[in-house]
Amino acid sequence: MRLEVVHQTRYRYSDPIAETVMEVRLQPMDGNGQRRLEFELDVSAGIKPRSYRDGFGNNVHYFNLVRPHTRLSVTSRSVVDTGVDEDAEPGEELVQDFLRFRSPVKDVPGVRELAGRHHVIDPGSGQSVEHALDELTRSISREFAYNRAVTNVYSDVDDVLALRAGVCQDFAHLFIAVARAMRVPARYVSGYIHDPRERGVMGASHAWAEAWVPDKGWVGYDATHPVRITEHHVRVAVGRDYTDAAPTRGVYVGSATGTMEVRVRTRELEA
Repeated sequence: MRLEVVHQTRYRYSDPIAETVMEVRLQPMDGNGQRRLEFELDVSAGIKPRSYRDGFGNNVHYFNLVRPHTRLSVTSRSVVDTGVDEDAEPGEELVQDFLRFRSPVKDVPGVRELAGRHHVIDPGSGQSVEHALDELTRSISREFAYNRAVTNVYSDVDDVLALRAGVCQDFAHLFIAVARAMRVPARYVSGYIHDPRERGVMGASHAWAEAWVPDKGWVGYDATHPVRITEHHVRVAVGRDYTDAAPTRGVYVGSATGTMEVRVRTRELEA
């Protein structure tokens, strides 16, 4: 499937601010079932971002606006082929780093309880690992309600377990925590999901998780829906948790209050 994704983030401030420093992870990744064909990034005020690749292989753009301003916009446009052949050699040398816990992915009793219910019978068998993770994906979707009003970007798995609710970011964090408790390396993925029923419009970015399966490499699990990732998913960035893969991150200098508006549009193109 060939998908076009337009992601626009607008910032507005109540009074002029002196400076904005920002980095964004909006350029889709190549490999593991997808191919990036086009990418454009436009920042208002004539800013020309610079770029680098971080330790997780994410494409990062950054900029510094050092004159007074009351608004700022960041718009990316990507064209990606999804559902292409998987990499013959995943080439992952840091798998064990994705077994470590840190907030918001915490090792707590509720996580251990879920891990105990989805025990991997044979850790060396890819089929056994996949079966346990498929069951975990379904359990999270069945036992936790999708609710935008109960959590925020700072919520950790303690909050999700207590509330029995959250959003895609929370379900990804919970899946990762339980998988790590099962001794299965898992990482956070930020990206997009295309829903043809929405006529090419969706309200926000999406998040899910990937787990390392023996003899197969990274396999994506989306506990929100719940499915393994499909050709409707577009991978943008990965990391230990949301902090490593946030689409936008920055600070500004000034006493004004700010608001942020995000709009994402996806559209299927002819290949």
